[in-house]
Amino acid sequence: MNRREFLATASGVAAAGFFPRVCRAHLGAHEGRFTTGGLTLISGYCAEGHHLVGQAVVELISQHVSTAKRSQLTVIANSADTLKFLRARHTDTPYGRFTVDLALVEGDEAYGALKGTGSRDAGGLGLLTLLPAQYLHIVTLGESPIRSVGELKGKTVSVGPARSRSEKLMFRLLEALDPSVGTSLQRAALGLSESMWALAEKKIDAFAWHGPVSPALFEHLAALLKIRLALLSYEEGVPKLREKYGTAYSPALIRQGAYAWLEKEVRVAGTQNLLISRLDLPDQTAYEIVKTLNSHRDAFTGGDRRLSDISAGPDTYMPFPVHPGALKFRNEMQA
Repeated sequence: MNRREFLATASGVAAAGFFPRVCRAHLGAHEGRFTTGGLTLISGYCAEGHHLVGQAVVELISQHVSTAKRSQLTVIANSADTLKFLRARHTDTPYGRFTVDLALVEGDEAYGALKGTGSRDAGGLGLLTLLPAQYLHIVTLGESPIRSVGELKGKTVSVGPARSRSEKLMFRLLEALDPSVGTSLQRAALGLSESMWALAEKKIDAFAWHGPVSPALFEHLAALLKIRLALLSYEEGVPKLREKYGTAYSPALIRQGAYAWLEKEVRVAGTQNLLISRLDLPDQTAYEIVKTLNSHRDAFTGGDRRLSDISAGPDTYMPFPVHPGALKFRNEMQA
């Protein structure tokens, strides 16, 4: 298989559902012309496809929430603006004004927008649910002698596409853990599929990717290339990352066997994936949204736990109070 065939196949794998499905609900980012009878979810764009989770969310809401049958996703360039637009209830574009009812935002973006202040400054916003968390994967070949982040010094590493979340978090980790490693790298700026190809060709020594645990995707691509992968653990770097850049980065565990080739657990940095609304969203609507997403968590890559479980751990960053409708569903699940 040549590079062109591999990249075409990799795109097909993603389209087949190893990333969240593209929704049939209206995707409104292109011109801001919106219909009534639904909710508008806003999400920032990123190269790793974080906004695609929003597509799965609005599809499920449109199908199963009685008061929101024509819900829509709007993708914006800057994730940091999502909470601002949600508070304002709308945003203005060259095509006109559109309403904003829900926001999908990762924990570190929320932390930056709130400047790390906490729930008392959440400004009338409430948490509906946590969607599957994202983890910084640092990937190398199973046969490689590299077994720690420090051993990347002087190596060729793909840190992810320019301005991607992979690049941002990888740079932050290296800056917090050992800046000399970051400055010594021979950097490449490749997406996931290109990184896998380059790793197989031994043109790079490792790559960074920020996303959910994605066995079907990683294992399929690795099988196409006939390579065995390994993940680097960097537990010692997470407290330093939190100290320097904030508590939105949590210590996380990728379990042994989460990937077929993962022979032991690895400890990494994770970010929460927050679905937010204003607290004035009707309680019944919030309840139905959370119930729907919890009932269809298999629609999300990495959705292997109850989405209503908002108590992910003592280090979980939770800057918003829980919406009363979401709290009602959670209490029912725990009864």
